[in-house]
Amino acid sequence: MDIKHVDRLAREVVEQHPGTDLGRPLDDTAAMNLWHTVCTEAGEYTWDADFLDAEFKHVVLAQGCGTLPAYLRADREGRGRLQRAERVAVWQLVEAYRARLAEPPSHTTHALIADRAANLEAHHMARVAEQARYKEEHGGVDLIHREAGSGMWLKPRYRHIVVDEAQDLSAAHWRMLRAMVPKGLDDIFLVGDAHQRIYAHRVVLGRLGIHTRGRASRRLTLNYRTTRQILGSATGLVAGERFDDLDDETDDLTGYRSVLTGLAPQFWRAPDHQTEMRAVASLIAERHERHGTPYEAMAVSVPDGDAAARMAFTLQSPPYRIPACELGKDGPRSPDGVRIGTRYRFKGLEFQRVFLTGVSEGQIPHQRIEAHRISDPSRYRQEEQRARSVLFVAATRARDELVVTWNGRPSRFLPDDAARTAYSAGELLPGDGPPSASAA
Repeated sequence: MDIKHVDRLAREVVEQHPGTDLGRPLDDTAAMNLWHTVCTEAGEYTWDADFLDAEFKHVVLAQGCGTLPAYLRADREGRGRLQRAERVAVWQLVEAYRARLAEPPSHTTHALIADRAANLEAHHMARVAEQARYKEEHGGVDLIHREAGSGMWLKPRYRHIVVDEAQDLSAAHWRMLRAMVPKGLDDIFLVGDAHQRIYAHRVVLGRLGIHTRGRASRRLTLNYRTTRQILGSATGLVAGERFDDLDDETDDLTGYRSVLTGLAPQFWRAPDHQTEMRAVASLIAERHERHGTPYEAMAVSVPDGDAAARMAFTLQSPPYRIPACELGKDGPRSPDGVRIGTRYRFKGLEFQRVFLTGVSEGQIPHQRIEAHRISDPSRYRQEEQRARSVLFVAATRARDELVVTWNGRPSRFLPDDAARTAYSAGELLPGDGPPSASAA
C-alpha cells in the first residue's frame, strides 16, 4: 500500500520516464512573483497575479488547453466573463510565463508536474486498454512476447485509490488519479468537504469520470475533534453560503454535530495590533500557569507570515518569555513552545486551545478583494467564500477552547453581537487576570 502526497506521486510518475527534465519547482510565492514579472515586462496590468495563476491552473491546465483556439473554447464557468480579445491577451501572458519557466536553469510548478503526470498516466491507461482489447480478440491468451516488447507488463498502476482532503485537489490531480485505476467497483474512495476548501480548486468530479452520486455517496455528520460550542461558532462562519458537494449538487452542514461539550468561544477586542498581541500573550500565560496547559498544546493563528514573526517576538520578549515556534510547511520547526502559523498552516492539525488573531475587517476577508466587488462579482464571491472556509478550518482545529481576537473593527464574518459581548484586551495589560472559567 502506497501512502503519498499527491504532488509527490505526480513527480514520481514524471521522473519514471527517461530523459525527463522537470526543473526545480517554484513555491507559491516565487510563482506569483514570476507572474508579476511577466505582467511588468508585457506592460499588462489588467489582471493581477492571483487571477492569472488561477486561470492557468483551473482553466488552461484543467482543460488541457495547449493552443489558443482551445483556450478560446474553454469553459470558464464561475470565473467571470472574458471577451475574445481579453482571452487572447491572457494567453499571451500564459505563453510568456511558460517561456520564462523554460529559461535555464529551468523551473516548473507543482501544477505543471501534475498536468504532465495526468497526460502520461492517461497515455499509459490507453495502452492498457488497447492491450486488453487485443488480448480479447485473440482468445484471451497471455501475449508474453507482445507485452515483453513494450518493456513492461501493461497493467493499471493501482487497483484502488483512497483520497483524503479531496476538496483541495486540482483537476490535473483528479485526471491523474482517474487514469491510475480502472473504472469499476470500489475504484476510488474519497473523503472531502467543500466547506474546508482553502485553495481555489473547484472541480466537478462527474466531468472527470469520477461519479459519486446516489448510493455511492454518504454524508458524514459527527465531529469527534471539537466541542459542540466551538463547532456551532465555527459553523456560523460559513452560514448562508452556497457550497458544492465536489460535483454539480450543493451541500450544507445540516445535522453536523459533536459528541463533546465544553467552553463557549471567547471574543476579545483591541484598539491596535500591539495591544492585541500582548493580550494574547497574557491569555496564553494564564492558561499555562493557572490551568497547566502545555505551551505545545496551544496555537496562535495569524493572518500572514509577518504577523507570525511579530507574534513570536511578543511571546518571547519580557515580561512573558513564552517559548514559541512557527509552523512551517512540514510542521513545527521546534518540538517546544506555542505553535504560531497562518491559517493555511493549521490544515490537518489540532490543538487543545486555539487563539484566532487578526480577525478584523480588512484582514478577513482581505480588503484587496473589494477591487472585484464591481468589476468581477463572481470572483468576489469566490474569494469571500474561500476566506470563510479558511477561517472555518482554523477555528475547528481547537479541541477544548477557542479564543477569537481582533483589532479595530471585527470581521463581518463574526456574530453580529461579537463586538458588544467581547472582552476588552486593554483590561489584561495592567495585570488583572483574564476570565477563563476553565479547569482543563
